[in-house]
Amino acid sequence: MKNTKQKFDCTEVEKRVQQFIDGVLNEEETALIHEHIDYCLPCDKKIEFEKKLKDFIRTKAGEKSYPPAIQAELKKLLK
Repeated sequence: MKNTKQKFDCTEVEKRVQQFIDGVLNEEETALIHEHIDYCLPCDKKIEFEKKLKDFIRTKAGEKSYPPAIQAELKKLLK
C-alpha cells in the first residue's frame, strides 16, 4: 500500500479561503491549508487579506443603522 499524503496547491487553497476563514472545513482540509500557507507567502497573504476585509466589513456594517430585514441578512452573511 502506498502512503500518498495529499497536498493542496494554490488553486485548492483559493477554492476554500472563505470556508477556511469561517472555520467550517474539516480537520484534514484545515491542516492541508495550514501546511500550504507555511511555505506559500501569496496564499498566506491572500488569507490574511480576506480575514481583514471580512472584519472591516463587519465593523462598518455595525456602525450604521439598517432596516431589520437588512440587518438580519447581513448577520447571516457574516457568520
